[in-house]
Amino acid sequence: MAPAPEQGISGLAIAGLILAFLMAPVGLVLSVIALFQTGKGRKGGRGLAVAGVIVSVLAMAISAAAVVFALATVGKNVATVADPGCTAGKDVIINSASMASDPASVKTELKKAVDGLTAASAKARHDDVRDAMMALANDYNELLQAINTGNPPPAGLEQKLQSDANRIDELCTLGGATK
Repeated sequence: MAPAPEQGISGLAIAGLILAFLMAPVGLVLSVIALFQTGKGRKGGRGLAVAGVIVSVLAMAISAAAVVFALATVGKNVATVADPGCTAGKDVIINSASMASDPASVKTELKKAVDGLTAASAKARHDDVRDAMMALANDYNELLQAINTGNPPPAGLEQKLQSDANRIDELCTLGGATK
């Protein structure tokens, strides 16, 4: 018995190929259905259906690789960004960024920053966030002590402040300052 003559190109094969570029999972499903629909010469468009399957699988593989890459690079600190210590500590840092220029106000603001960072450290759920908040609080405290005694700040304090602030940025900001 001769196979039935082709009845035109399968609309599912065409739709599957188009959707393979736009919405790969939907394109894959339609292309697979079109493969069965075009089998044994029932309808034309088998090549379109095969192309739809291939393009869909490639598009999904590329998307999965992009997600893995994004999680590996940008998302490595996702767990610490939402840490209560990070949230509280960043608020303290932002609020202390505009310290006044007169010595009395600077002392008051530094003391508030030390207290705020110490409190943020106590709220932290991750040890590295807790340690980073305490390190910056200790740096600010050293600066405060230098101001109170009238002595110059310890050598290297400026670099230590910058380093400890960068560590907080790494932990508490998505894609933070990575070195």
